[in-house]
Amino acid sequence: MDASEFKQVFLPCHRRMYAAAWRLTGNQQTAEDLVQDAMMRLWTKRDNLKIPDNPGAFAVTTLRNLFYDQHRKKRLKENDEEPADYQMHTERDAHDDLVAKQEASIVLSIIEQLPERQRLIITLHDVENLTYEEIEAQTGLNSVNIRVALSRARKAVRDKLKTIRN
Repeated sequence: MDASEFKQVFLPCHRRMYAAAWRLTGNQQTAEDLVQDAMMRLWTKRDNLKIPDNPGAFAVTTLRNLFYDQHRKKRLKENDEEPADYQMHTERDAHDDLVAKQEASIVLSIIEQLPERQRLIITLHDVENLTYEEIEAQTGLNSVNIRVALSRARKAVRDKLKTIRN
């Protein structure tokens, strides 16, 4: 098939190809890229092509196959990397997990020894992840008091951890 035949056969299929690409991708730019890639695939194979009975269906099928090929390659690349969840834990990993759990336990016991207001503020903010506004609503304290109590509580926890570690 020469260039003029290609233009007469496949260029009128552009709208139909774009509509199919839009349904597959749901994105204008990606659909346009997919149509262009499909046209390039048809163009590079034009010498081996006979004029199809239904050029629109042939072009859309080419586009659809290209889309599936691209997604299959993308999925294979994603699956090539071994996820950390499936890796065997080594003794070092188990040791690190144990140390982290012990430190968390120590920090919680230190927090329990803090004065009531500091314990409440650090628990609400750092453990339960509440914002300053939510803590204000719950405790009735203003944001300055909350920040001061949180700062003092964190400093006390750090100081206690240093003495335990040394």
